[in-house]
Amino acid sequence: MLKNLCLYLVLAIASFVACTPEAEKFTFDSEAFLRFSTDTIFYDTIFTQVAPQIKNVTKRFRVFNDNEKAVQISQIALAQGSNSAYTVFVNGRGGSLFEDVRLLGEDSLLIQVEVSIDPRDEGLPFIVEDELTFLTNGNEQKVQLVSWGQDAHFFRNAILPCNTTWTADKPYVIFNSILVDSLCTLTIEAGTQVFSHNSSFILVQGTIDVQGTADQKVTFLNDRFDDGFENAPGQWGGIVFLQGSDNNRIEHAEIRNAEVGLYLGTPDDDTDPDLIVGNTRIENIGGNTVLPIGGDFVQPGFGIIGITSDMYVYNTLINNCSENALGNYAGGNYRYEHCTFVNFGFSFLREQPTVVLANNLLLSSNTALVIDLNVVMKNTIIWGNLSEELLISENQQAAVTLDLTHNLVRGTSERLDETNILNEDPRFFDPRDFGYSLDTLSPAKDAGTDIGILFDLEGTQRDAMPDIGAFERIEN
Repeated sequence: MLKNLCLYLVLAIASFVACTPEAEKFTFDSEAFLRFSTDTIFYDTIFTQVAPQIKNVTKRFRVFNDNEKAVQISQIALAQGSNSAYTVFVNGRGGSLFEDVRLLGEDSLLIQVEVSIDPRDEGLPFIVEDELTFLTNGNEQKVQLVSWGQDAHFFRNAILPCNTTWTADKPYVIFNSILVDSLCTLTIEAGTQVFSHNSSFILVQGTIDVQGTADQKVTFLNDRFDDGFENAPGQWGGIVFLQGSDNNRIEHAEIRNAEVGLYLGTPDDDTDPDLIVGNTRIENIGGNTVLPIGGDFVQPGFGIIGITSDMYVYNTLINNCSENALGNYAGGNYRYEHCTFVNFGFSFLREQPTVVLANNLLLSSNTALVIDLNVVMKNTIIWGNLSEELLISENQQAAVTLDLTHNLVRGTSERLDETNILNEDPRFFDPRDFGYSLDTLSPAKDAGTDIGILFDLEGTQRDAMPDIGAFERIEN
């Protein structure tokens, strides 16, 4: 009987083995290597964990077993162990060491790697490295982990002290907005980098003085650098000038990926510019949420929106905005010289023209705000993929005074005299890659009038016959 029982067990085991799928049988062959979707996980600049509200950044990769049979990964380990800046997640469990991980034949395993970098009190970026080691059937294979770390100054729901100066020693990171209070000034020196979290605004009730230079621009960007966010609109709020703000200046700046680039809502009794913008790029502006700004609701997607305000803008490029690149509403006094305002709808389904000049604005209360509008625009390009990229909206209850000369415009407005070039392609160099300098055959070349702005947006000296737009083309 014992002999029969043993025979039965042998047959049962043999039958079980015979029924086991090939992909679940283990191979211990030393030639059974793993394959990885990448050999290096690279994180762009990660701000160090000075503030608890910063979220760690996670990246993913896959481990493939191309063999017919399963393998037992005896160890998955970070070289620096528990001291590593990285945390690994395998099958939903986080840690620095995992043992005896089974991977079926011709199957894959998703690995998540999260990085959290400690501060070092360093102004310059620093590299944080580690490696993830896989031991399988005596084989050792590695995936490199590389991050750029960066210390920063952090602000959250902050009212800045009066007469604050931001320098280029470290970036500035904003969470849930900051306020430059009335009668106070924020000075931002050349080369400074400002990064803002989702829905965070720079609110200015006093004065902001951005002192960038051609060689050291001041940048205003979103605080996420992982894949897909480099050119993603709507990643932070924008810069908002509230009623009472004046004497503002922005020179040599880049404002990107916001919900609104610049909002100016500063009605007053004079015509002096409350904001001067020069040598500045504003691009990738849009979003999905209506913004409660200035006592009313503003649609996201304006590069610059001015409401009953006074502003001077020169040598400035505004592009890729879901609404207007430039919108002047409910009157005000505005001057634009050597600017390029252009929308092609690369990121958006466009319905609104690139530029709107209006002496009226319909408020959310369904009442109209109607005030005199005065606009001077010279040597400026207004272009896009719509047939009419300039809308002039006039309510007869207030005046509209326009001086529009030596511009290149896509449109047919009767307010454009013979000095303007209409509906001739400006022939930009590479709009899809944000390249809005002029081709050598551009009709804007040498078509402007000399108004005393000697250098273009990139610091190139203009000749005696300046080009229309923010860029001067100099032939070699």
